[in-house]
Amino acid sequence: MNSIKKKFNKKNGIKAAAIVLTGTLLCSAMIPLAASAATPNTPKEEVIYINLNSNGSVKEINAVNIFNLVSDGKITDYGNYESVRNMTTTDEIDCAGDTVTVDAKAGQLYYEGKLRNKLMPWDISIHYYMDGTEYTADEIAGKSGKLKITVSIRRNTQYEGNFFDSYALQASLTLDTKKCCNISADGATVANVGSDKQLTYTVLPGNEIDLTVTAEVVDFEMSGISINAIPLSLNIEVDDTELMNQVTELLNAINQLDDGATALNNAAAQLQSEASSQLQGGSSDLNNGASQLQQEAGKLKDGGSSVNDGAADIKNGAEQLDNGINALNEGIVKIQMGLNTLNEKSSSLTDGSAQIKAALLQVQTALNDTSLTTEDLTQLTQASSEIKRGIDNLVSGVQALQQSVSSEGYKAAMQQNGLDVDELKQQNSQAIAGLQSTITSLKNQLSALEQAGADTSEIQAQITQLENVAALLSANNSNIDGTQTYLDTVNQNIAELLSGAQTLQTNYASFDTQLGLLVDSLSNLAYNMSNLSDAINKLVDEYAKLDEGISDYTGGVAEILAGYSQVTSGATALVNGSSELKNGTTVLYQGTSELLAGIVEFYNATGSLSDGTGKLDDGVAELLAGIAQLYNGTSSMKNGTSSLRSETSGLDDGVSEKIDELMDSITGGDLELESFVSDKNTNIEAVQFVIRTESISVEEVAEESDETEVKMGFVQKLLNLFGID
Repeated sequence: MNSIKKKFNKKNGIKAAAIVLTGTLLCSAMIPLAASAATPNTPKEEVIYINLNSNGSVKEINAVNIFNLVSDGKITDYGNYESVRNMTTTDEIDCAGDTVTVDAKAGQLYYEGKLRNKLMPWDISIHYYMDGTEYTADEIAGKSGKLKITVSIRRNTQYEGNFFDSYALQASLTLDTKKCCNISADGATVANVGSDKQLTYTVLPGNEIDLTVTAEVVDFEMSGISINAIPLSLNIEVDDTELMNQVTELLNAINQLDDGATALNNAAAQLQSEASSQLQGGSSDLNNGASQLQQEAGKLKDGGSSVNDGAADIKNGAEQLDNGINALNEGIVKIQMGLNTLNEKSSSLTDGSAQIKAALLQVQTALNDTSLTTEDLTQLTQASSEIKRGIDNLVSGVQALQQSVSSEGYKAAMQQNGLDVDELKQQNSQAIAGLQSTITSLKNQLSALEQAGADTSEIQAQITQLENVAALLSANNSNIDGTQTYLDTVNQNIAELLSGAQTLQTNYASFDTQLGLLVDSLSNLAYNMSNLSDAINKLVDEYAKLDEGISDYTGGVAEILAGYSQVTSGATALVNGSSELKNGTTVLYQGTSELLAGIVEFYNATGSLSDGTGKLDDGVAELLAGIAQLYNGTSSMKNGTSSLRSETSGLDDGVSEKIDELMDSITGGDLELESFVSDKNTNIEAVQFVIRTESISVEEVAEESDETEVKMGFVQKLLNLFGID
């Protein structure tokens, strides 16, 4: 959606660009409409004068019908009148039933009719209080104290016409400051008119209102309350392109946010699945392998102890052999037994050596089969960095969106289009002040003309026009404030979304730190395992030599036993061999001691390895819990963004509808003028209402006078007819 324009058409109304209404705008109190050529009655305008009692009830309704004839002709009109009167000429007016006819000359013709029906579109109720006690208008006249006046204007549900929804009201109360002070009137436009305070209220079409005026009064009197009703017929073209573009950008951003949340949730799910199936399985295998390695190392330690004990026995036996050779003749039998014993231990020695060699090979194979590469750790670190970068981008995107949707953003956008909102409001306020000053000046002129008995209708019409313009400018300022308030509300919703994204960012930063520590621990473990593998490989190579020596030794013992028959002849050689054997067994014992120490050290290392794999297993469990928490968080985020996307899917249409409703509330919607007098009058150019209550005054005792009554002119008679002094 690139641009949306709403155009509100009012017939032959006043045109204005955007929402700007300048102080030079003048609107007519009577708005001419194109006449239908096929109507049976003569085109006309109606001015409805409604005289109210002091409590707001209808006293009488008079209609002044205005005709503009291009040429002489016969006027046909309709209305249910009690009486009719020609106000322009002395020509007779024929009123038969509800049909009125008159032969008229070219030009203007006014005739007045008093309606039988006293029903009007508005239900008006007025109450008067003095010091908290309610009085009638007659009772409150001349009293002093704390005054309160309440005026309630409601829809008259018994009236079926469209005037309530289409016409704006302007209600005016005038208080004499010589009798009234500390005047309070919420919502009123207050103007000074000479020594009077004029309180003016504007009621937009279709609206009801409750007014309250308070003051401290002395000898209270007040002129009648005046209410004028006119249609606000405007042709306002509202270019809401910028606003709708921002709404569109907001909707696109929300859609992208939802798509990003879905992708993030899918990535978290994949991470959880792979971590559960691979990382946890590998950690368990490593832990089990370390435990098995420790068990086998325990066996190796036991075997090493046995070898060491056997080497000690050999060493001791060799010493005994060496001692016994010196007494060869006496101990030949003992030598025979010793050789047999030695031969028996040879098999145990070779078997133990084979077991040690097999255990070392098993440890070597287990270490070679165990792999913990840096590539796996690097991939894990990179995946975490990508997730963190995505969350940071999410926070940045929401922050950028928050900056673009606000009342300040609205002002900046309007500024780019050459319109300063604050300056516009200030210009409207200045224009209102200027109009109020002009209205006050005109009312002063009106008062002077009324005292002089001159025709004041034109000035009264100008005052009404200017008051309508002032009311429209005030309403325009209210519309601007309403737009800013709405954008601030949208900005607040985005702020809540930003808070949630920042919380996710903080939580994941903590997780990323813990992951880094785990990767460092795994790297150290991989290094220690590499050193252990090198040591085991070296031990296997060295033990192969020892095993070969043990095999040679046992073979020698067998040869000695086999050649025992030559012992006697080889006693000297036996002594020498016994000495060498003693030295060899000492070396053997030392070697087996070193071997046992190495095996013990290896066993202790396998214990550390087992403890490390246990900690690794615990860390993997914590990592999996963190990944599960991340998945739950992204799922909640996805649900939230999906809900936001669903809830704002029709936001552009809703904003458009709100603009329509706002403009209709100001203008009253498209107006089809109808006659107030009779629905048979279908050729109506304008309808205006002038409503007035009786004045409140202390009744004066009339003094007798011999002066001859002054003959009143036409204008004075017309004013007196509607209760205007």
